[in-house]
Order: sequence, then C-alpha cells, then structure tokens
Amino acid sequence: MSTEGSGETPSAVPSLPGAPEQTYLFPKAKGHSRSISHGGVPMLAGNPTSVRPALKSALRGHQRALSHGQIGEGPRAATGSGHSRTGSRTDFILPPGHREPVAASAQPRLSSVRGHHSRQASRSDSIYTLRRASVVAPWRRAVFWLMRRQQPAVDNRHLIVIPNHLVPDKTPPKDHPNGQRCNNKIRTTKYTLLSFIPKNLFEQFHRIANVYFIFIVLLNWVPAINAFGKEVAMLPVLFVLGVTAIKDLFEDRRRHLSDKRINNSFCRVYKKSMERYVRVKWRDVRVGDLVHLSNNEAVPADMVLLHSSNPLGICYLDTCNLDGETNLKQRVVAPGFRDKQLEFNPMKFRSSVEVERPSTKIYRFTGTISHPNGCRVPLNSENLLLRECTIKNTDYVEGIVVYAGHETKAMLNNGGPRYKCSKLEKKMNTDVIWCVLVLLFLCCAGAVGCKVWLDQYSPFLYKYTPFIPYAEKPAYEGLLIFWTYIIVLQVMIPVSLYVTIEMTKLLQVYHIHQDVEMYDSVTNTRTECRALNITEELGQINYLFSDKTGTLTENKMVFRRCTVSGVDYDHPPGPDAEPSTTLPPIVTPITKVSPNRRMLQHLLDSNDAQHTQKVREFLLILAVCNTVVVSQPHVDDMQLSSSSSDQFRSQKASKSNGTLRSNDKLTESRSTTPSPPPSTTSPLRLRLPKLPFGSREESISEPSTSAEIQLARFEAESPDELALAEAALAYGYELRGRSPDDVELGIRGELSHLKVLRVQQFDSNRKCMSVALRVPTGQVVLYVKGADSTVLGALAPMRAGSAEAAAFERTRSLLSEYSRAGLRTLVMAKRTMQPALWEEWLAGHARASEIGEGREKRLRDSLARLESALTLVGATGVEDRLQEDVPRTVRALLDAGIVVWVLTGDKPETAINIAYSAALFSQSDRLLHLMSRDKEHAESTIKSYLEGGAAEGEARGAGRALVVDGRTLTYILDRRSGLVAPFLSLARRCSAVLCCRATPLQKAYIVKAVKEELGVTTLAIGDGANDVSMIQTADVGVGLSGQEGRQAVMASDFALSRFKFIERLLLVHGHWCYDRLARMILYFFLKNATFVFIVFWYQLYCGFSSSVMIDQLHLMAYNLAFTAFPPIVIGAYDRAAPAALLGERPGLYAASRRGRAYRAHSYWLVLAESVYVSVVVFFVAATAYWDTDVDLWLFGLCNMTCCLVVMLVYVAIETRSWTVIHLLALSGSLGSFFVLTLVYQTVCVTCFKLPSTYYVMHHAFVDPIYWLVVILTTVAALAPRLAWHAARNSIRPGTLRRAVLARRRRARPYAAHYHTPSASAHVYRPTDEDGLQKTNSDVAAIT
Repeated sequence: MSTEGSGETPSAVPSLPGAPEQTYLFPKAKGHSRSISHGGVPMLAGNPTSVRPALKSALRGHQRALSHGQIGEGPRAATGSGHSRTGSRTDFILPPGHREPVAASAQPRLSSVRGHHSRQASRSDSIYTLRRASVVAPWRRAVFWLMRRQQPAVDNRHLIVIPNHLVPDKTPPKDHPNGQRCNNKIRTTKYTLLSFIPKNLFEQFHRIANVYFIFIVLLNWVPAINAFGKEVAMLPVLFVLGVTAIKDLFEDRRRHLSDKRINNSFCRVYKKSMERYVRVKWRDVRVGDLVHLSNNEAVPADMVLLHSSNPLGICYLDTCNLDGETNLKQRVVAPGFRDKQLEFNPMKFRSSVEVERPSTKIYRFTGTISHPNGCRVPLNSENLLLRECTIKNTDYVEGIVVYAGHETKAMLNNGGPRYKCSKLEKKMNTDVIWCVLVLLFLCCAGAVGCKVWLDQYSPFLYKYTPFIPYAEKPAYEGLLIFWTYIIVLQVMIPVSLYVTIEMTKLLQVYHIHQDVEMYDSVTNTRTECRALNITEELGQINYLFSDKTGTLTENKMVFRRCTVSGVDYDHPPGPDAEPSTTLPPIVTPITKVSPNRRMLQHLLDSNDAQHTQKVREFLLILAVCNTVVVSQPHVDDMQLSSSSSDQFRSQKASKSNGTLRSNDKLTESRSTTPSPPPSTTSPLRLRLPKLPFGSREESISEPSTSAEIQLARFEAESPDELALAEAALAYGYELRGRSPDDVELGIRGELSHLKVLRVQQFDSNRKCMSVALRVPTGQVVLYVKGADSTVLGALAPMRAGSAEAAAFERTRSLLSEYSRAGLRTLVMAKRTMQPALWEEWLAGHARASEIGEGREKRLRDSLARLESALTLVGATGVEDRLQEDVPRTVRALLDAGIVVWVLTGDKPETAINIAYSAALFSQSDRLLHLMSRDKEHAESTIKSYLEGGAAEGEARGAGRALVVDGRTLTYILDRRSGLVAPFLSLARRCSAVLCCRATPLQKAYIVKAVKEELGVTTLAIGDGANDVSMIQTADVGVGLSGQEGRQAVMASDFALSRFKFIERLLLVHGHWCYDRLARMILYFFLKNATFVFIVFWYQLYCGFSSSVMIDQLHLMAYNLAFTAFPPIVIGAYDRAAPAALLGERPGLYAASRRGRAYRAHSYWLVLAESVYVSVVVFFVAATAYWDTDVDLWLFGLCNMTCCLVVMLVYVAIETRSWTVIHLLALSGSLGSFFVLTLVYQTVCVTCFKLPSTYYVMHHAFVDPIYWLVVILTTVAALAPRLAWHAARNSIRPGTLRRAVLARRRRARPYAAHYHTPSASAHVYRPTDEDGLQKTNSDVAAIT
C-alpha cells in the first residue's frame, strides 16, 4: 500500500522483535478532539506525549456518586448494616427530593444523537456497579495505625495492552508486555487441596459457639480440672466441625465443577504462527489476544470491539447474564475502525490499548488506542464487550482482550450468598444466652456446694474427707470445681443446634424446590430458593407489597384500542391482517392484532385527507418512536466451515448484511452450539436432584431448531413497545431495520428510509420519549410518545371551539374510558420544526451539556423546550391481562390476615380497575383517595379520614380501601413532614392499599417505613428492575421470572414463575417451615436441659465433686448420635396440617403469622418441663435402687436409658403426621443406643483410658428393676403432657386442631361468586377468621 501524498506515516511498534511488517495507516489528528464526556481524551496534533494527563483527568471526571439501591439515611447508607445484596445494580437510596451536587470536575455526557438500543441514563448511566469496590478492611487500617506506617497508596497507573501476535510466541512471562496480567482462568472456590483444612477451621471459628467448645476442650486438658478423657471430650467439637466441613466441601466441589465447565468452554483466538483463528479454551485466553465471536456466543473476557460484520460497525449485546436486563445494548467499534470494516485483518492490527485499572463499575470504562503513527483514539463503555454477555443480531465480531479472568467486571462483581437473620433465629439466640446464664448458675451452685461440703471437714481435710486422698483449701477446690462443672454440664449449650438447623433448612429448601405444585410447565420453571436461611420467615409475613405490571398481570401487552383525532377504533380478537404482496413482511409477529376495518378505510380514504394524514402519522409514530430492533437470522462462515474446511481454506467469500467479506485465514471451525454463559449455573445456587421434568437451564442451553432460527422477530425493551410495533405492522407499517441514523420502513408495500437526527429515550422524569426525523421536504419532525400527564400538558395552545380543541376533549374522555377498562394508555403527538430552529435548539442543548453547576436542570429544561408546542395525534390503549388465579390468590392472602399493598407506576384509573379485577378491592369497599398537591392538603385529608372513620364507628380494616398517588407519597415519606405515622395509622384501618404513580425509590421507602414503624415482617414481590430496591428492602424478597428479565430474581430470596405460587409458598410451606423449626428448637432445649439437670441432681449425693454417674461415651454421644435424627425429622418432615387443608383455609396461617409456636415465654416453659422430667427420671431411679448394692454405672445407665426413652416418646407424642421416616428415626435412635452400648461394653474392658463399664448393660438386661424403672419413669414424666393435650383438645382445642378434626369428619363446602360477567371470580369461603366453617346463616353472597 502506497502512502505517498496521503499525509499518513507508517511506523512500527518499537522494542518488539519479530513484529510483522504490515500495519494500518491512520491519519494524524487535526486538532479536533472527541468529547471526553464519552471517556475520550483530547488528541493534540503532533504532541502525543501531552495526552496522558488528559486521560487521567477524564477518569477523574467520571467519579460520580451512586444513586439507587439499598435503603439508608445519611452518609452511612451505603455501608450500614442491613439486608444488603451483592449482585444487584443498586447500592443505596437517596431520600425524596434529593439532588446530587455536580462536582466541578464532572465531565459532560452529551446525549447521543444516535438511536442507541439501551436503557435510559436513569437506568444505566447513574448506576455504575453491581457492588462497591473493595476497600481496606478496618483491621488492616488498625494494624497500619498501630505500626505507625502509612497505608499503601492505590496504584492508579493505567495498563498498556500490546497485541499478542506482535510478541514472539515463546517470550517468557517476565519479558512479555502482558505477562504480568491475570489469565482468563477463573476460580470461585474458597479452598484448595492444601488450604481447605486451615481455612475452613479459621472460618468456622468465627462462630462464637465453636470457639466456646474449643475452650471447653482446652479446659479439659488442664490436669487440675479435667472431667473427661481428653480424646472423648473432643468428639462433640470434631463432629460439629467435621459435618460443617463436609457441607462446605460439597458446596465448594460444586463451585469447582462449575468453574471447570466454564474454563473448558471454547472460543476462537488469532494465532500468529498459524495466521488464522483457532479454537482455544476460555482458560487459555490472555490479555492482548484477538478474539472472534459469532452470533449467540458468550463473551469470554472483557474486550474492546474492533470489527463487526455490520457495515455500520455496531453489534448488539444481551446483558441478561450480567445485570438481568433482557433488552439489547448497542456497542460500536472503536473510533477510526468503522471506516476499515471491509479491510480489517488481525495481522495488520499493531496498535496498543491503554486502559484504566480493573474496577467494579460495569457501565464505566475509559481508555485510548495508540496507533503506530502517534494518533490516539479515545475509548468508552460503548466500545467494550463485557464477559458473560452474549452477542446478538450480529454475524460475528472481533476484538482485543483488555481484561481477563478475575480482572473482568463480571468477576469483580461476583458477590457471595446473601445472609439474613429471621425473627425466630433472633429469639433462639436470645434463649441460647439464657442457656449460658443457667449453666453459669448451676456451675456456681455446684462450686458453692462443694465448698460448703468441704467446710464440714475443715481444717482436717486430709484426715477426714471421704474418698479424697488430696484436697486443697475449700475455696480453692470450689474454684476448680466451677471450671470442672463448665466441662461436665457443657451439654446445656447446644453445640450441635446450629449444625442441625442448617441441615434442616437445607431439607426445607429441597422440599420447596421439588414441590411439583409450584412448577410452571409453560415456562419449564420451578421455585428457586436463593437465600437458604430464612425459610421460616415465610410463615410470619404480615405485610405483602406487590408490583402490578408483570406481577399481578401477564406483562404481555395486546393492542386493544386507539384514538386518532378523537375517533375511537376498537381492536377485538379477529382475523389476522393480510400481508402485502408487493413487499412481504419479514417479521413474524408474536401477538396477533386484527385491524379495525373502519381504520383501514380511513387509512386509504382520499375524501378526508386531513384525517387520513393523521392516521398515517399515528401509525408512523407507532412504528418508529421506539427502540425496537428487528432480530434476523445471522450466520457466521466460521460455523459453517466445519463441513467444508478444506474448501474453506482455499477460498472463502462470505456475505453479511449485504456486504462481501473475504478472508483466507479464517478456517477454524466452531461448534454450532454456543458456549454456555457462565451464570446459567451459579456456583452460589443450591444444586438439587432433578425433577422428572427438565430444568429451565437445560432447555435454554439446547440449540435452537432450524425453524426457530429462521424466524425474524421484534425485540423490544418493554412489552408495550412490542405491542405498538406489531399493531403498526398489522396496518402495513413494518419496521424492517434500524441503524443509529436511519430507519428502514415498509409502508404498505413500499420501502422507505427515514433520516434519524436524534432519539431521546424514555426516562421516569420526563415520562416520554421522542425521535427527530428529517423529512424529504427538509423539515424536522419530532414525534413524541408518553404518558398523558406529560404529553397533554405539552400541547400547543388551541383556540376554543376549534376542531383541535374538540379532538383534544374527546381524546381526554377516551383516555379516561380506556383507564377504567384497565388498559395502559399512551399519547402520541408531533412537532414540526424548521431546520434553522432545530439547529438553534441543538446548539443550545450542547451549551446546556457543558460542565457547570445546574447541568442536570439545564438539560431537563432544554428537553422540555424541545418537547413542547406539540400537536396531538392520538392515543393507544393496551391490555395487560391478569395472571392465572390472581383473584383467588389475593383473596386467600387477605383471608390469611396478610395486608396486601399494590405499588405501581400506572395511573390511578388503570390501577383501581386492576385492583377490582384482582379482588384486592370489593364492590362494597369505600375508596379513600389521597391525591394532594401540597403537604398541608395531604395532612388535612389524612386527618379527616382518620376522624371520619372514628365517627362512623367503622371496624378496623373493614369496608375501606386506600388509594394514594406518587406526589402525595413524596410529602408523606418526607421525614420532616411527620405524616408517616398518621398515614400508616390510616392504612391500618383499611383492608387494602393501592399506591399509584409510585417511583422505585418510593416503593422501597414505603416498605422501609412499614417495616420500621410498625415492626412487622414484610414481603415484597416484583418482576422488573424497578422492583429491585423494594425487594431488597423487605424482610423477604420474591422475584418473578417474567417479561422484564431476571434482575428482580437475581436480587430476591425466592424466585417464582407465577404470582399464584405465592399462596402455596406462604400458606403451606411457610406455615410448615415455621412450625417445624420452632418446635425443633424447643425440643432441642428440652432434651439438653433435661440431661444436664439429671447430672446435676446426682451432685447432691456425691458432695458436689463433679463426678458423673453416666458413661462418658454416653455423655458425648447423647447429642451427636442418640438424639441427632429426631430433631431433623421434626424440622423437615412433620406436618401440623395437610397441605390441602392449609390451602383451603387460609385463616390457619394466623397461627404461624402470630408466632404462636415460639413465644417469649416458651423457653421458660420448656425449662420448667425439663426440670420436672429430670426430677422424675433421677429420683424414681434413686428410689428404686435405694438401699441396694447397685453399681454406679448401672445406676447411670438406668438414668441414661430413661432420659433417652422419655425424649423419644416425647417426639412421638408431638408428631402430627407419621411417616416411615419418623419410625426409622425413632426406632433407629433407640436401637443404636442399645446396639452400640452392648458392643462397646462387650469389647472394651478399658478403652481410651476411660473408666471401665464392662458388661454393665448385660447385667441391666436381666435386672427387672431396670425395666420397671424405665416404664414407670416414662409414664410419670410424660403423664402431665398427655393430660394437657387431652384437656386442651377436649375443652378448648386450638384453631388448627379443630380444622384438622373438621376435615377428618367431612369435606368442607365453598361457594364461588362473581361480581360481573367480565370480572374475575371471588372464591368466597364460609369461614371465620380462624379458617373454620361458619353456620349457614352467616354465609352471605357477594354481589
């Protein structure tokens, strides 16, 4: 290639031996610089050395505070304690009305004039990271402070990436320019083979209970106070640590297998030695490699886009695996490479890439490409492809890897599992502290008793003290005995309780996950438990906060009605539209829209040219005023080369997007099945045995069929846009293609191209979007689509009595009618501008984008000036149907005593209609409207409603429903207003609450206010990214895998596929989990306390010498073996009531919701019962063997047997539903005791240096007193409990017991009633508040 006269200077990269001769030629900078608001740097002509500081300045300019996420107040919001999550794009929430101060160094970010298919700035640009960047730990700061050393400074130097094909193949890593960078092999495991034992033990010792028992073990090694054999005393701790270690090893092994699968995925990397792309594993990809990716392939590492099959240099990226959003993001090739798309050759790429150091900010990236001729080109996030994303709608792309492995943004944001502490666990922790205090009391009592007993023989201890050959002073002996008692009575502290709870919760999660009743066959999805430690919290929900769109509704929009210039057009189901024969459509619609005949006639009518023009403009707005992209089949010749690789090597010509591309070197084949995205099987997710039906992950990973591949579809950010685009398609207005500056349309058989000047995407502040087009006449037409509250207020003034004013009034009336019918409404308008006016606005907007105070306000004002003086075109009504069984589910939740709040961004009319259809409101409810324009009006309205309710004498929660809008919520949620408490007081007097026009921040603040002010357990359920903050704020977050991606699922504790499954999750599984766990914990306290008290009573007869009459192996095995399985069976398999009964009678949920199974005094009742049982066991045995020659160990064996039998029979009495597992657990526990004891006492004469208990049980078996004591003790110990059960069930049985007995006697009737033929059914159950059957006279029909 000749360079003469071109002004271009070829040069070679210095200090790189073996570099090839070919090079790209880039023109030198002419002094023009790209805006550093896009992450770029000024390019100074002829002075490349002066650019580096500018890059640093640009980096500093992007340091902007985060703006959304976890609830918090003040400066500690981002780091305070709470239910924070990693893995979501939300870090903290600012109070209503907060405005960020704009830093002086902030760089402007001009709104793009291209139609980028990405979220608006409010959704992406203001949220930069999935989690906070790592900071120096407090203990490290303390160490540096104590050592008087300065903390190491953060290395802010930039990284230089040299293409690897410019470096000799066998260059040592220390000499390689990229040798010090991280490789692409990932490891999410905690441990290695060598570090497992020390690291796991270190982590387990963070639990205070484990530290306590290690202290007990060490204490037992002190010769003066040891109570047991040193080896035997270690058994409990070794068992607990071993079980936990095995569980951690199992989880870590799953992570290892996931890492192995990901690391062994394949991609194609350019190799200089072979002069072509070859297949290599992901783990072998290195920084500086040039990578080739095809459509639907996952990105193996963060890479800068250099080449795309699209002639415009763009590609589309699916980031669902990274941030949960299903909309496609547009990425463009690096500046300067778009013009070289046809001649791109990897071998000729010899430029270096300078990038910032790795960070967690997934939507911020700055860097530069330095060409050999000294030219420097800025890079930003639009040029970066992130790991775990998927290439879409593009045949192939090529790029250079700049971050690999653990330096990629996806891996830096790979957070750990979330942890929450339930109310039950908090109560348990309090009672464990009481156990410690009881233990200390017993130890002090024993030490005092020892001193008092020794004082009887003082001062002649050596001469008269029986059985003690050597003794110190009584006070000193008492001190030693205190520590010995700590060892002897250690069972009082349940060391295995925490391990048992973890194993029980895993089983509970397993059963929830495997519940076929919560499996959705349509989406092939089952319930997913993402938080493993709050299953019991599902049974204590008081308030449920739900989103509307996509949660109560399907979020599958169907175009139903529209109005153009006040003329209404209905679109009921009917025949499909007839496609054009001259220009057949390329898109296959998902929803079928039947065209309105009258509208078709008006579209083609030449008599009324003005209205016809309005109809055509209306359909044009539907087709172009959106971010819809046409997804077409894409083929990469590398994937096709596997069948004809020899032919491919000799000559290859490929066609992509209408352009020919030749490359003789691309001969390596690629598997047609794309490599699986790394996040499809999260290493943090519990892997469970598979159901008979396939999992969703498996169905996703399978290759698509050929029929599916050949279909072209619309891909839209929201179902609303998809419905509108397909409605335009039904009338012949087909969107066929979109580029940053052009839209290709098929208009009733004719192909048209429209010049796009600017796309201003939708945001929650403006509540509209607009697109500016240049028409053939040279004028600029701005089309606007948005909410009626925004667009109608921006219309140009209309003359009274004119046709425009009449159309405006009819349109407003029809909008109200659409809303009452439950339709989602949008208004379409336009504005025609002269080119000079457009250029004037564009220049003013550029000035408003400059750095300075009030920049955000200037931009808003500028856009408001653009989107003003509009002319009304029409409006649309889109139907969003209710999900299956939503009315029945909502009514069941209300019957269960759960207060349901619906929080939505829709307008009040639409939301109220949905509330009636969803059975949230009934026809007899009196609606209270809170829609105020100022704080004073809101305060007076709340006060009047409160006084009015008291004057009318209305019962709490009866006959009233509250509706509040977003503006009023702004005043209420302001802490300075003092309206939160009155508002919640009013809300508690209403049966349901509906919040309209609520923003995501307001949703989160409502949940926070209810949770903190009322002290109740809250649950939030949603399906979209706007619900993430609400889900994270609630005690329990539930995400629905709906139409808006998986971001809500990623931030949730439980994931469902349908709203109706929340009923079974709470009323059945929640009830079971709480009841099981509560009774298991109380049983644990009972059996441990009983055993300790039995040992303590013996001290009355041994001079408080801390001697134990029970075999030491029995002491250690009591918790670990003999009574280990019954608690797990109670916690995982016992059922207080059948699932069908709990589902039929939602009122039974009140028992668990009110926490009746585990109350504040429950521990003390259990402690009193344990004292009684221990007294019966010990003193019955003591009386039976009194004045006999019974051996010490035989007496202890009798006590041990009685205690064990009583505890097992206690479980049998408390068991509500018998299964084979219950029988095996109880019989196995008792059988293991006898078998192991017989074997041990037969084989071991003296084992482990313990006192011999040889043949003790053999003698006990032939002793009738032994068996009589066991029987008598069991009857006497459990007689009070049996009597209590009999009296309670006879005189006043509990609600649950009455329901179970009623179900056994007869089947329970119910009646279904309907409001109107179109409304959904209300299933009315004739039951009282406890879920029991009412008399026939109490049953009233619902009208």
